[in-house]
Amino acid sequence: MSEGRIRLGRWLGIEITIDPSWFVIALLIGWSFSFLYESTFPSLAGAAALALGAVTAVLFFVSVLLHELSHSVMARRLGVPVEGITLFIFGGVTRTEQEAETAGDEFAIAVVGPVTSIVLAGVCWSIVNATGDLLPAPVLFGVGHLGWLNLALGVFNLLPGFPLDGGRVLRSIVWRATGNLERATRTAVQGGKVVAGFLIAGGLVILMNGNLGGLWYAAIGWFLFQAATASGAQAIVRRVLSGLVASDVMSPRLVTMTDDTTLDQAVDEFFLRYDHTAFPVNDSDGTTLGILTLRGIRQVPREEWTVRQAWSAMTRLEDACTVAASTPMDEVLRQLTESEEQRVLVLDGDRVVGIISPRDIARWVQRSEELGLSQP
Repeated sequence: MSEGRIRLGRWLGIEITIDPSWFVIALLIGWSFSFLYESTFPSLAGAAALALGAVTAVLFFVSVLLHELSHSVMARRLGVPVEGITLFIFGGVTRTEQEAETAGDEFAIAVVGPVTSIVLAGVCWSIVNATGDLLPAPVLFGVGHLGWLNLALGVFNLLPGFPLDGGRVLRSIVWRATGNLERATRTAVQGGKVVAGFLIAGGLVILMNGNLGGLWYAAIGWFLFQAATASGAQAIVRRVLSGLVASDVMSPRLVTMTDDTTLDQAVDEFFLRYDHTAFPVNDSDGTTLGILTLRGIRQVPREEWTVRQAWSAMTRLEDACTVAASTPMDEVLRQLTESEEQRVLVLDGDRVVGIISPRDIARWVQRSEELGLSQP
């Protein structure tokens, strides 16, 4: 598990994880289908309707997974390394280690997901048409509705704005036309905000007309707006950090403590005195053993702070997230995102020479913006 995600395993060599928020939509879909089954087929008992609703929710989960797997398979075929797939409350996301190298690759990776969903919709309807006299009516009803859900998923994802697939299609088209990836990214981000604005406004209109379903549209719109904004920020970060290595961005002025420092001393003499949330822990020879964080201290009962020493609450160096001083910042960002401690230790050989945290990244980007260096 990473960042609260639940690992399901690997499929086609690709790691599949679920964000806990995904269970919200799974329960909603299952409950909604149970209600539909019961209202459409009054002869169905409550338990049978619930079971059919649960099966339908699982099949929709598989449909979303196939949508994301198509992105991953296409990306790997085009030479773009794939980290994994995460399903969350509004769908899923394929995590890649790098961007596509050409506009054509970007287009192919983006468009294959919606095409897969639309094809799945066709498959569902073909099953209904081919087995109309063989399968029970509730089953045909569920398969037919799964077809509509997949069609909606495919069409919705083609809307022209980040972080939707349609936003990436738009970016690939603008990229191909202008030859400027940054300009294409800004266009796709703005498209995402426009799409989000329409969804929020439409949801509020529906809500004012007395339909609570408008809350759902507004919530999706707000999520898309936040995701589009985050995509724009990530683009700026990637541009600012392009060509840099870990030693360029790290905080090099390390304040260290010895392994026999009590947690009480660590709080009073380090955490309350310096503007840091983590400190390397060294032995008597100056060798770094690990890192003590606020999180590590909070896990120790307050009454034990006077007797427990830093070594007992630290994250050992071999268990910490570390990179070499010459590591490109693209790789550092990837590791920083996956680090539960939200920081990366920078090593020069076996010696810790610096720390990189989200605060260091933010400081670098802020300074670059103030100096006008973040503009393309």
